[in-house]
Amino acid sequence: MTATATPPGAPLDSRAQAAARARRLLLGQHVLLLIALILLGTYFTSRLDFFLTSQNVLTILRFSAVTFIVATGFTLVLIGGGLDLSIGSGMAVVGVTAGKLFEAGVPLVLAFVIGVVTGIVIGFVNGFIVTRFRINPLIATLAMLFVLLGVAFIITDGRSSQVRDDGFRFARENVGGIPVPVFFLIATAVLSVVLLHTTKAGRHLFAVGGNPDAARQAAMNVDRFRLGMYTVAGLYTGIAGVLLASDLGAVAPNSGRNWELYVATAVFLGGASLTGGRGSVIGTFVGVVFVRTLDNGLVQMAVRPQIVLITVGTAMILAVAFDQRPKGGFR
Repeated sequence: MTATATPPGAPLDSRAQAAARARRLLLGQHVLLLIALILLGTYFTSRLDFFLTSQNVLTILRFSAVTFIVATGFTLVLIGGGLDLSIGSGMAVVGVTAGKLFEAGVPLVLAFVIGVVTGIVIGFVNGFIVTRFRINPLIATLAMLFVLLGVAFIITDGRSSQVRDDGFRFARENVGGIPVPVFFLIATAVLSVVLLHTTKAGRHLFAVGGNPDAARQAAMNVDRFRLGMYTVAGLYTGIAGVLLASDLGAVAPNSGRNWELYVATAVFLGGASLTGGRGSVIGTFVGVVFVRTLDNGLVQMAVRPQIVLITVGTAMILAVAFDQRPKGGFR
């Protein structure tokens, strides 16, 4: 009996396929980032006596929660092929709006609701500018960064003020030992996973970001989806802005300073693509925890703020380089 030769292009046997899947899993960006996070935590724990205390872990969790919420909106925008550099200033406008209303006697819940609605309006305006005037999202949202920063300073007359009311500072509270913002994180994560992976809108968002021309040929209203994704991102910005103001216990026009850097770094580390069509809620979460752990540890080590910014910026360059290298990089 003559043995039959394996035809060219035949699939690998089951062992080879399993090995290939294992390699992809072990070298996946999420796994590599998790390993880096474990190593980072181990290093800080060995150098800092108070790094692994319950109080510090809760601090990291609280700031990770606020960052994750706004970063999830940023992720949705990236998946849809957009970009939003105005998130920090948007959070500041939301926070000072809610704070000033509360100081003027508006009931707390209503002040916070109006703050969240302000975030939604900001997101809608961003989407309208991008889709109606056909302006590159980078330019449009960079301009909005400065516009919103100016609005925040106008609302506060350029001055920060403390809000002593305990109700306003609800984000500092713990429920069952867990910071209140973490519950918002969980709700945001669940809703975002459902939106992206179980709804037609989520599937269309990936299609719009991955290949907008093909999406148009498939009769998808690309502009409507992009307007919608910016509006939803504005909702996340509104929630994060209210939580940030509550956690700070202050009306501060510069409260959103450098948040764009931290959020973008976390999202790119989490595997979202600058070219659209790719991103995940889990990846964003891991990226956020990594960035906030890095920031927390460096601050405790009394590293100068300038060095912290350099470190986070370098991490963003490496994350984008990791994403772009298989595609040949910038051309």
